[in-house]
Amino acid sequence: MTFPSGNGGFSSNGANNQVPSDASDMRDFESTQVFTPMQDVPLPPQPPQQHASKAGMNGPAAGKRHHVWPWIVVALVVVLAGACAGLVAFFNIRALPGTTLWGVDVSGKTQQQIAQTISNEVDGTKIPVSYEGKTGSVTLSDLGVKVDAQQIAQEAVDAKRHENVFARYAPWAKHDVNPAIDAKDANPEVLDEQLGTNSIKPVDAKLQVGDDGSTITVIEGTEGHGADPTETANEAVRVVQSLGAQEPKTVEVQLKTISPAITTDEANKAKSTLDKLMAQKPGVYIGKERFAAFTPSMILAATTIDPNGNGTLPQGQIRNGNVVYDATVLQKAYDEQIKPNIKSTKEDREVIVNNNGTEIEVIKEGHDGVTLDDGTDANIGTKAIDAFGKGNGTVSVSGKLDPMKVKETKRHVVVDLSDHTVTALENGNAVKTMHMSAGQGNDYATGKCQASGDMCTPEGDFEIWLKYPSQNMSGTLTLSDGKRETWDVKNVGFVNYFSKSGCAIHRIATQTPYTDAQIQALGENTSHGCVGIGWDMAEWFYNWCVDGTSVHVQQ
Repeated sequence: MTFPSGNGGFSSNGANNQVPSDASDMRDFESTQVFTPMQDVPLPPQPPQQHASKAGMNGPAAGKRHHVWPWIVVALVVVLAGACAGLVAFFNIRALPGTTLWGVDVSGKTQQQIAQTISNEVDGTKIPVSYEGKTGSVTLSDLGVKVDAQQIAQEAVDAKRHENVFARYAPWAKHDVNPAIDAKDANPEVLDEQLGTNSIKPVDAKLQVGDDGSTITVIEGTEGHGADPTETANEAVRVVQSLGAQEPKTVEVQLKTISPAITTDEANKAKSTLDKLMAQKPGVYIGKERFAAFTPSMILAATTIDPNGNGTLPQGQIRNGNVVYDATVLQKAYDEQIKPNIKSTKEDREVIVNNNGTEIEVIKEGHDGVTLDDGTDANIGTKAIDAFGKGNGTVSVSGKLDPMKVKETKRHVVVDLSDHTVTALENGNAVKTMHMSAGQGNDYATGKCQASGDMCTPEGDFEIWLKYPSQNMSGTLTLSDGKRETWDVKNVGFVNYFSKSGCAIHRIATQTPYTDAQIQALGENTSHGCVGIGWDMAEWFYNWCVDGTSVHVQQ
């Protein structure tokens, strides 16, 4: 009998049976039987299932086993890396986990969100105030207290950025940003308006440049009186720093004497610091040579007095004691006042000095020849505050310097009481000699002052300290014998005071012009102690004899 054959089928003639060669064939065989049952034919023996499995595993057609776990690990790493990248990206512009501001959690917030929260508190938190039955409410901004919300928010966002990566993103690694809000300058005017306290504001002491342009002086501060805004401002600061978590308490406003924020003592401390700096000859140097000076006015413009002494300073500022220097202002002074005057070719300086060597007039300022290396002065302001903060006046740059020379002309005046002359000298040489009339108390022949000392021209060394092109002179002098000498002369010309007792060299006080020759012919002393010279000499002498010229009066 022949059975249908196909994929995996078999045929049989009598007792000749074929057995399927593998499990696949067996399945086909079983399927064939279903469709063509042959009950009179015995079925071939069924091989055990496990034999087929074993044959499938170990036979030449057996498949390879695939391991899944490495792919699971790779997937986990990819997911973890993506999560970390997302975490870093999210916190790149936000406060890191574990960051608090004034003890309040701000992690995950942007700088703008934090700054807006601070600003809302400063402008919107109202502190109830009262005084003798009158009530009102004020905010921190009403009190004039300045809060740099953006700067504070930036500090919060920057917190923990320099820590290791695990501490940076670990929420349990806490970092509290606690910037101070300075309420010392709170203004009581809003309290006056609401409570009628009529405060008189204190006036801060300050520094200014002296009249000579080379010194620094103190203008004293004054105390105020009225509503003390300090407690109100402190309460506002407390609530603001809670970022809305605390409720404000009512403040009972007190009247008191209000000290200035910068007292006279603080100003004097600052002056002492700046005086020491000025003694260091602050300026821009190449090597040991200073070619440009930072003047007192430049330095004061870049200086503030900070009584706090340890507060956080913004970038570009540095302190020395209670003095704070600003790099931007010093850089501007250099760029606008110093740099345009730097010349590559030197010009010698010409000055007038007196007999003591003191410089009394500049004829030509002069300058060094300076060639700076490229970019060496780009950060003068920063270099300056670094030096000034250490009490050092040297701001160093690189380049070449050809130092100027100083040409001095020495001016000196000799008044000879016995020769009746005034001699103008330059560098020891007589430029002009004039005749004069001295005080009536000086002996005409010897020049010696009479024993009483009345109406004498004093002997000694002096300097010209006060000048007038014209002056009305009047006065009364009580003599040693009790008599009184009075005078009143109008329009005395070309007056040069040399003694603090009131003696001057001036045009002789006559109603009509008197020449040098006429004075020589007088034959007597006619003044109350001054030195009178001819009308034809007085203007020249006035112009030549500058402030500070040394004067020697001798017999």
